[in-house]
Amino acid sequence: MTGKREMRSEDKIECEQVKEKGRRISAFSFLGPADDRDEYLRKDSEESLARSYSGLPEKEKIIEELLRLSSDPDPQIRRGAIDSLLTIYLRKSGKEQDIWNELLKMSGDTDTGVRKGAASMLSCVFPVVEEKSTVFSDLVKLTESQDAQLRKKAAELFTVAFAYSDDKQKAWDDLLRLTSAEDREVRKGAVLALLSGYSEVPDKRKVWSELIRLSTHGDNFVQRAATRTLGHAFFYVPDKTQAWKDLQVLSGNPYIYVRMYALRSLGKASLWKALKAENEATYLFGLKEAVKYFKESAEASTSTVIPELYYPFYEAFLQILFGERSSRLESERYISEVTHEIRYLEEDQRLLKTMEELSELLLAAGNLTAGDLPSRKKLLETCIEAFDRASGIFDIIEEDAIFEQKNLRKECSITGKVVTEHKLKEVLSGIRYKARTACFKAKGKPTEKITCAVNQRVKTWSLQDFEKDRKELDRQLESLLSTLRTQIPFIPENTYIFKKLEDISQEQRLLERYRQVSRLLSLIPGARMYSRTSGKKIQRISYEKRVLY
Repeated sequence: MTGKREMRSEDKIECEQVKEKGRRISAFSFLGPADDRDEYLRKDSEESLARSYSGLPEKEKIIEELLRLSSDPDPQIRRGAIDSLLTIYLRKSGKEQDIWNELLKMSGDTDTGVRKGAASMLSCVFPVVEEKSTVFSDLVKLTESQDAQLRKKAAELFTVAFAYSDDKQKAWDDLLRLTSAEDREVRKGAVLALLSGYSEVPDKRKVWSELIRLSTHGDNFVQRAATRTLGHAFFYVPDKTQAWKDLQVLSGNPYIYVRMYALRSLGKASLWKALKAENEATYLFGLKEAVKYFKESAEASTSTVIPELYYPFYEAFLQILFGERSSRLESERYISEVTHEIRYLEEDQRLLKTMEELSELLLAAGNLTAGDLPSRKKLLETCIEAFDRASGIFDIIEEDAIFEQKNLRKECSITGKVVTEHKLKEVLSGIRYKARTACFKAKGKPTEKITCAVNQRVKTWSLQDFEKDRKELDRQLESLLSTLRTQIPFIPENTYIFKKLEDISQEQRLLERYRQVSRLLSLIPGARMYSRTSGKKIQRISYEKRVLY
């Protein structure tokens, strides 16, 4: 997903998905620290704009200019201009609270452009507002606006504003009401705020029952989000016995995502049992039970494209502690499985850092002394906290996968044909591009020969007429899969490749089958091969930068 000139159509699509992913992540992290480059740009913009606008005599003029610049198409100009003008506003004895109040007034303006400018400024001004305790109620009122942009921007701030509200129970009730709002963006913002703020609401028993109710909500996103959160909420609910029964009921839900997340929540609840264990046998039982539920959750999603992040980690954790497996080998295997499932890992530094952190935890498990229950419980607690911190990133990954699968269904024609000729041509172009890239990456590695041989074979893959060429394409694909099965060693380290080969063979939808081939090609350079001279395994080197030793 690079911006190279040679990028084929599928890669352009993937690139756009990555950009969209960045936009979604920003909804969770816009208050986070900026990098050095942004800091330099803001400082430079602030200095130049301070000189340009230093002569503005009235605070009202500054506010007008803020609103005008908030709509500038260049994000760097917007950010720098806003920072600069806010600074100037303060120098003239103004307060950000005044600007916030001004934005609230402008949100009701009859002019669409004024309302749009006010909406775009909400997230910029909120972080520096002095009286944040009243902001949440302001945002709730904005969701009643007739302007869709205002409703959306207000809903995006629910999560951070909730933390500052004085009356958490009232704020919670407002959010529950908004989960049934007509605007889907409002519903989405409300449920995300609920899921991040439930631990702060006094009545935990009521919170649990309401999350259970939301798991059967009419909005599929609300259903998924609520059920996904129940595992963490289990740690706070006072009646663990009833909560366990509720999760067991949900694990039989006909909706696949509710069933999958309910099973995962049961796995997290089992981890809680392990944390409370008073002896090693109880700790082992809780950990084994958690792995069992995580596995069932992964198996429940076999018909989806959601990457599995929990089961392989806790299975490796269990094997290291009680199966006498090498922590280094298990750590590498976990990283290899996960990174090959997440295509855009290298483009997301936060996700890459999380994977490295989880790898370190598996390595740490190998350093524990047998029978040291307090240390094992402490490490498990650290693992749970690491997954909780990364839950926002993981949720986005899973929602992206679900969104992509829904788009695939839309690509099928009304008459039931698998896919249009045009779409298949685009995918084949992407396959040829991926094969060339993989061959280049494999230079000098044990997998160079097989990777470049694959590149030569897929060069001939083309489509001129759908009905005439489809059988030949399928024959060439089956031949390629057979070759890979015979030439890549069938060893544990290559399990993820053989799983992908099996997935391709079982896939019935033509377009998705070839899209999976495109993803498979990027895995081949990282396969572990045998040495011709000694017969020993050659250590794979493509993940040395991702695994911390």
